[in-house]
Amino acid sequence: MVSRNGVEEILKLFLNDGFRFTVIGGTVIELELKSKDLGDDLDLFAEKPDVFIEENFYREVANKYNWTIGQTWLGTPRILARVGDVEVPVEFYDNIYDFYVPQEMINRAIRKSLGSIRVKILNIEDHIVLKANAGRDKDLERIKEIAKHIKKGRLRIDRRKILEASELFDEQNVILRRLRDSGIPI
Repeated sequence: MVSRNGVEEILKLFLNDGFRFTVIGGTVIELELKSKDLGDDLDLFAEKPDVFIEENFYREVANKYNWTIGQTWLGTPRILARVGDVEVPVEFYDNIYDFYVPQEMINRAIRKSLGSIRVKILNIEDHIVLKANAGRDKDLERIKEIAKHIKKGRLRIDRRKILEASELFDEQNVILRRLRDSGIPI
């Protein structure tokens, strides 16, 4: 379990060390639901420093705090960050291979308060479309969970934003079909 307070403290350290990023992944949904538990890890789309060109910077920061550094499934940095008794696996991503977040989505990410800091967070509609674009079984299951939250009124989405986000991909029709099949009202 990744706690809100743990995420806040660790992101504060990253921001103070010069990192710039957008929160992506399941944390987007959990923050919108105002959950105390933010999932198993924290996914960040790295804007600065570059995950490939400045890989040593990530190592230096990890060493500075005595954190463990490894790699994600894409070969980008993964830091097991720890503050006090809170441990948060932080995975940094960039567009590589089949992992793609359009720049338009990063540009329109919203700034939200997370305790004492403000961070950029991907729009919920963009997150949903990214999951549909990936199309893996676990992503489609997650979309079905999100659809249940929407039906129960816990989450709200803007149909127009879903359509706009899907237009950023060549497979728009596939994305929209996956969303409909998963119960997302579009």
